[in-house]
Amino acid sequence: MPDPLGEPSSRAIGARRWRRALAPVGLLWATGVLLLSYVAADQVSRALDFRVDDAYITFSFSKNLASGHGPVFSHGLRVEGYSNFLWMVVIAIHYVFSGVEDALGFARVVTFACLALCFVGVYRLTRRAAGPVAALASVAALVSCSDLFRAAASGLETVPFAAAILLGWCAYLSEAARRKRWSLLAFLPAALLRIDGFVPMLAVFGVQMLTSLKDRRGSAQALARWAAPPFALWAAYFLWRYAYYGLPLPTTYYAKTMVTTGNPHRGFRQAYDFVRDYGALSVLPLACFAVARGPRRAAMALGCAVTLQVAYAITVGGDWMPFNRFFLPIVPLAAVLFGWGGQAAWQMARRSHAFVRFAVATAIIAALLFSCVHMHAASIDSPQERKKLRTASSVGAHTRHNLLAVKEMMAYVVRRPGDRLVTDYAGVFSVFTDAAVIDMWGLCNADIALHGGTRGINPIYGKECAECYARLEPDYFHIGVPIVRDRESFHRFSDVLANVFQGRAIDRVIDFRRNFAAGRVIEESSGRTLWFLERRRAELPLERRSPAQGFSVDYPFEHRRAGE
Repeated sequence: MPDPLGEPSSRAIGARRWRRALAPVGLLWATGVLLLSYVAADQVSRALDFRVDDAYITFSFSKNLASGHGPVFSHGLRVEGYSNFLWMVVIAIHYVFSGVEDALGFARVVTFACLALCFVGVYRLTRRAAGPVAALASVAALVSCSDLFRAAASGLETVPFAAAILLGWCAYLSEAARRKRWSLLAFLPAALLRIDGFVPMLAVFGVQMLTSLKDRRGSAQALARWAAPPFALWAAYFLWRYAYYGLPLPTTYYAKTMVTTGNPHRGFRQAYDFVRDYGALSVLPLACFAVARGPRRAAMALGCAVTLQVAYAITVGGDWMPFNRFFLPIVPLAAVLFGWGGQAAWQMARRSHAFVRFAVATAIIAALLFSCVHMHAASIDSPQERKKLRTASSVGAHTRHNLLAVKEMMAYVVRRPGDRLVTDYAGVFSVFTDAAVIDMWGLCNADIALHGGTRGINPIYGKECAECYARLEPDYFHIGVPIVRDRESFHRFSDVLANVFQGRAIDRVIDFRRNFAAGRVIEESSGRTLWFLERRRAELPLERRSPAQGFSVDYPFEHRRAGE
């Protein structure tokens, strides 16, 4: 209120001074948001070319769940070939309300929304112990991480899993230290999103238990009341899984138990490549500074969570996906630690000589820029990163041009719903054909996952089991990449067999020449041809047929009885 003489009050003068003082900060904040929005849009445009067959494995379970058949694979196979239960349920929403079979678009909407939640969560969590500039710097580190955008574009659960972990920590740190009530329930989505979701749950439980012991004020009963509901719900989910599928863990786990057998240092090497590719050594001192001089308890809690997740990824040997799939969930938490550490370092330096302030500010900015440049796909600064980006490009192109482009032709191969199609690409063909897919890697096949080995293959993808095919009784095999060729690509049965993945090893078990015939699906207008092998069955004569207009199926070597 003005005074009687018309002069502004001291409160109004103070408010005006604060507005003038904050104006540069507000301008800097707005400029930063616009710049980060531009970088994010550029990252999205770079990432959208990426897609991977593994995402369609989950889509197959989601499609069956939405159709009322339960969480089964392909044409009714009861096998737990997914490791992301809650994500599978979320994707089922698409199939309930949409007749479109390709769920990738819906999955991408959800994953990029979760990525946006990560940006907001990192900003808000950093602001708990730092200013807006430090919080924007944390978000800048996240926006510069091309792997996050590639993971979101994949349609897999990686980014939602990272968002669930981050939001769980936001809930935990928002509750009073000595009065924890419901925050552990906030970690339940993470525990259900991925089979290794128990890791962040155990991390926060361990942090709270140690906090209670240190303070000597929390009781065991209070800790039990806090932990019992989420752990009981997770245990109920685990028991349902075991009762429904008959195995304590998904087949994906058993299929990859031999990843580190021949290469015990694989996990450490992936962790080293992860640190180097992300320029993490430049920001690690700031993360440590957050523990030493920042919000110590909160920083130590996030530091424990990051360490435990890295240790788990090293133990299982990492993953082949070209976006650091097992390490990526720690990136938002690490970005928060960087923001807290940068703020703590600046607070110490701001009362020092101008030269010290300049040096500290320069060091913080340089560390941020070094890490951002390393994480962005526009900067390729190591052979490992170059290989990762090449893999991402080839996987995306392969999924588009060798799998999705031939899904209709593969559907014409299958003559009866439930026929068994053997493939090393179980995702796309399980969604877009009526076959009961036999996954050659064992990810969705318990027989191969439990009894297979790694002879002649890279175990990072799964297992092989040539002997298993005598029990699996397959009906069809398709040739390898390029899956679509021309109608005169092969002139002998042995040429087709030589192009079937693991064909020679499986031939010793089921005798292809005696029991199978070579067939081909031809697109008449273009001559594009999909070659395959089909089991001889008395009730299904090997005759020329036209499954759809413009397509034909024939058996060019049938008159030779496959004997050349």
